[in-house]
Amino acid sequence: MKTFFLIVAGFLYPFVMNGTKDAYLQKMQQTIGQMNQSTTIEQYQQVANTFERISAAETDQWQPMYYTAYCYVMMSFQVNDGSRRDEILDQAQVWIDKAFKVAPDESELFVLQAFLYPSRIIVNPIDRGMKYMDLTYKALAKSKELNVNNPRAYYLEAVMIQNSPEAMGGGAEKALPVFETSLEKFQQFKPNTIIDPDWGEEAARQSYSALNNSIDE
Repeated sequence: MKTFFLIVAGFLYPFVMNGTKDAYLQKMQQTIGQMNQSTTIEQYQQVANTFERISAAETDQWQPMYYTAYCYVMMSFQVNDGSRRDEILDQAQVWIDKAFKVAPDESELFVLQAFLYPSRIIVNPIDRGMKYMDLTYKALAKSKELNVNNPRAYYLEAVMIQNSPEAMGGGAEKALPVFETSLEKFQQFKPNTIIDPDWGEEAARQSYSALNNSIDE
């Protein structure tokens, strides 16, 4: 009888696991969709809370942690008070650090880290500018080292170059070819899973078009 139950359990296990995985992916897709529709701090906070709950149940998955942090970074850009912005970014950093423990060599996490740093700069550009610009470029370089075809790394690099002084190697003309590279990478990019990051293409296209038109004028 014991042998019979072991055989049945072994037969059912893949179906139970597949059902659990399907439920996880479905919930993640649903929440990512809500995130993509979010525009306010309250909406991003609600979505971040959902990702946190998913992460508590799926402790070996980096994506829920990634999206929790992403929501907090997006929230930070809507806050004008420097102290409050830093508090929100501290929360984002906690989740980035957790995600790195699960997937230390994930290119997308280095992109997200690079995405966080400019919001730190805004709090105090004079005192923080050089430090966090350097950290941003280092994070992007590591992201490209891990995945040379990650389009978001090139997109954020282009944004950084565009907004840097010409004396420091920045400016529109220097940024334009990097935007072009990012768009080429976006055309070829396919996420590893249906819940991996897939943002940035439309923003890169709009930035490239606006920049190209401004140079032609």
